[in-house]
Amino acid sequence: MVLLDADTAGCVLTWLNNGGALDPKRTRILQSCIEDLDRVIPQITELTGIQYYERLRQLALLVSRALSRTR
Repeated sequence: MVLLDADTAGCVLTWLNNGGALDPKRTRILQSCIEDLDRVIPQITELTGIQYYERLRQLALLVSRALSRTR
């Protein structure tokens, strides 16, 4: 979970620092993170964990959608 958190946050931070752009490798990583979050969130039992990873997923989705609009 820590690596998933770090990878997602790293992609979002790179997107912010690059003015809304990600290279193809990081775009693939971000998409993979979204898929992983979709799989693991239902398995989390602690409320604060669910809330945190749901917000992380939402952030990743927002970046992914923004990337789709710029292509």
